[in-house]
Amino acid sequence: MTVQDTEIGIAPADRPPVGLGRARWNSDRWIGAVAVVIFVGVWQFVTSAGIVERIFLASPLAIVEVAYEQFFVTGDIYPNILVSLKEAVLGFGLAIVFGVLLGLAMGRFDRVRRVLEPFVMALYSTPSVALLPLFVLWLGIGLWSKVLIVFLGGVFAILVNTMAGVRSVNPRLIETARAFTASEAEIFLYVILPASTPYIVAGIRLAIGRILISVFVAELYASNQGIGFVITQAGATYNTALMLMAILLLTLTGMALSQSLSMVEDRYLARFREH
Repeated sequence: MTVQDTEIGIAPADRPPVGLGRARWNSDRWIGAVAVVIFVGVWQFVTSAGIVERIFLASPLAIVEVAYEQFFVTGDIYPNILVSLKEAVLGFGLAIVFGVLLGLAMGRFDRVRRVLEPFVMALYSTPSVALLPLFVLWLGIGLWSKVLIVFLGGVFAILVNTMAGVRSVNPRLIETARAFTASEAEIFLYVILPASTPYIVAGIRLAIGRILISVFVAELYASNQGIGFVITQAGATYNTALMLMAILLLTLTGMALSQSLSMVEDRYLARFREH
């Protein structure tokens, strides 16, 4: 029995072998892949056999054909992707910066939290979609009205999680740092920020879905380009294949971003536990 096993109270015999854990993980991946293949096969069958009319549900092959045409033949999808990407990156970047900074300040300083909390709660309780006509009136139907909607869609999840992370820091760690004559800046940088980082990453992951929803809604209301505009126009013209292709593009983007942040979070947590 190792020292680590003694500290956490788990005997080596109680732990699953490393090879067995990896085999189970690989098995789970195969099960998921098989389930997806079966689902796509059933989907293709019900549309090809006419069980479901193609005007209501395009087949996977039809979606692939439209995707090939949009990406490799006409290239019509690229300007729309660029517009949505610009809105998402600017809005998401601003949401991360303001959400983290305000969350750290509100979590650390009670006076800041008391001053800002009424405004944060008011904006958080207000549907950002309801503010879109006002933003369009202020900023027009160009880029920045949509960026502002995207910003509001993601900033509060990041802010609230960051604030919760700061307030969950063990006070004894801060007292110990002060006992070793650490300054407030050093406490913030070396104690509070590392302990809050998992919460910050979790908040960013939660914000991803809201960001994509905000991009779609902003382009649905006032836009002539973007993935949301493509979905709206495809639905209006009963082009189900194009509509589902654009929806899947948003879905895959969200999954990729969430999975990437999950990997970053897991690696950070592993290093945090080691130290």
